[in-house]
Amino acid sequence: MGNHDWEKILVPKKTTINDIAELTGVSAMTVSRVVSGKGVVAEATRKRIMDTIRKLDYKPNLIARSLSSQRTMTLGFVIPKTKQVFLDNYIAQILSGVMTVIKQQNYRLMIHPIKEGEETSNPYLDIIRSKLLDGLIMLRPKINDKLLIPLIESGFPTIFINHHSDDLRINYIDTKNIDGARTAVRYLYEKGCRNIAFVAGSIDESNGVDRLNGYKQALRELGMSFNPDFIIGADFDAGKAYKEIGRLFVNKHEPDAIFCADDYMAIAVMERIFELERRVPDDIAVIGFNNIDIAKYTRPALTTIKQPLLMMGKLAAEELIKLIENDKKTPIQRELDVQLIVRESA
Repeated sequence: MGNHDWEKILVPKKTTINDIAELTGVSAMTVSRVVSGKGVVAEATRKRIMDTIRKLDYKPNLIARSLSSQRTMTLGFVIPKTKQVFLDNYIAQILSGVMTVIKQQNYRLMIHPIKEGEETSNPYLDIIRSKLLDGLIMLRPKINDKLLIPLIESGFPTIFINHHSDDLRINYIDTKNIDGARTAVRYLYEKGCRNIAFVAGSIDESNGVDRLNGYKQALRELGMSFNPDFIIGADFDAGKAYKEIGRLFVNKHEPDAIFCADDYMAIAVMERIFELERRVPDDIAVIGFNNIDIAKYTRPALTTIKQPLLMMGKLAAEELIKLIENDKKTPIQRELDVQLIVRESA
């Protein structure tokens, strides 16, 4: 047996675009259009090609594709660094949406957890200078993060999730956070609640600010007075929400409902309420925000405002790839609808 005869036995022949073209009776260029998602191909032809690709388990040659396009075929996903970042269901749902799209488009993903204040240089510019990425998806950036300014000014393909801005250079996929907060408060009011407290997120993030503003706006619309003592600042931190919520129960004037700026804080609040010998929802109704997967499994199951987290991830990846491939121009600025999910806690 020759030196390389073992390769014929152990290493199966790799399927190529030409193989797909020959089997489907079309040109290699037509197969390439279907694989890349560029160009017009008749639906019947596209289906025949895709069926053959799946049957042969064809995998595009990412190295060849990146060399021909002068791209790395890799996107970056920048997320806030938390203690258990990959156990965070909010992040996981968004990331799942991102992964669905980049897998279909034959891109890869590099995850960059970044903790505020731990950098000695600008981490965003370091990512660009590495030349390892074609674009960035950033989750919940800080409103006044000065390190973002050079990134924005550079024009490097970037899109934010759960953030919005009036700056037309900034691309983002967000939800109607103000409307969601208004919906939560109005629902509690319709259920007979008149002393509605709010556990706030971070005022350094646009979604935290918007949910606080939506809460205040709903109170005004309903003719209810704003009580600053009914605001608990918890910065999207469940531990802080658990610790600080007790301040609402040291006076005779207790809330009959608590709206929380995210589900993790709402779950922590319910646990603390039970420890304080109150009942949810009989004594105090609780509403969260996001509709993470575990919300329906808490006891009582959590009423919440649903953000389409999976869809946000998908859209961010789709729009970023269009920016990279020059199929779309800035600004990309979308705010998706939210939905009240009624369960047992309210």
